[in-house]
Amino acid sequence: MFENVIGHIKNKKILEDELTEHNISQSYLFCGKDGIGKKLIALDFAKEILNVENLSASADFKYISRQEGKKDIVVEQVRSQIIDDIYIVPSQGNKKVYVIDDAECLNLASQNALLKTLEEPPSYVVIILIASNISAFLPTVISRLNVLQFDGVSDEELLEYINKKFDTRLSVDYIDFFEGSIGQAETMIKDNSIEKLELLDKLLLCIKQKDTLGAFSLLENIDFNNKNIIDYLEYILYKNNYYSSVPIVEKAKQRLKYNGNYDIVVDSMILKIIDSI
Repeated sequence: MFENVIGHIKNKKILEDELTEHNISQSYLFCGKDGIGKKLIALDFAKEILNVENLSASADFKYISRQEGKKDIVVEQVRSQIIDDIYIVPSQGNKKVYVIDDAECLNLASQNALLKTLEEPPSYVVIILIASNISAFLPTVISRLNVLQFDGVSDEELLEYINKKFDTRLSVDYIDFFEGSIGQAETMIKDNSIEKLELLDKLLLCIKQKDTLGAFSLLENIDFNNKNIIDYLEYILYKNNYYSSVPIVEKAKQRLKYNGNYDIVVDSMILKIIDSI
């Protein structure tokens, strides 16, 4: 179990002991940075609970995530996929497992709808929430969950994995930025986003030199709707002690998230950053 997931020795041991001792909690929150293996562990744990090899073929397993085009996991989804189903007894074994991915996207109505189930779940139910941001949850929801905090793998483990799988070398800055997220590093290497990080390094140089024209000439090849890209801009500003610029990036993130005019948001962000240093 968990053989395909690097690191997380402590949390793996906790879950393995619970399985061995038949002392499985009824509700969990697996919390930590994206791409560090939380989902893989949750799915492996579900397989062991249900004693199946293929979760997609199990009637007693439900996977819930944001629907395409939606920003939130809406209350109708929680009701139809969990609440309306949860009192139907298991069809194959003695457990049913619900995994809610991107659970920080449960809006307030969804969390309140889920709360009663978390307070009084049927004895055969196990609910696993996977999230990157614990602050997104109501305190009453958190109080009902067994919270396992997942940290990134070590820099050494990340480098060993990347060096084995890819013909590439990552700078110290990039390794620091990934914060132990193998999934994030792997995704960015596969989609050639590492080259975009190099453009952001050049952008920072223009910002330092207050070279507005040079900065704007780079923007054509940088997509700040890509979360990894805008997060890296925030990271290098913070690392270079431009602390007053970080809130500017955060505000731009929010405006882009809620469909602000891309060119206006990005141009304004760059001008404000240049003005702030």
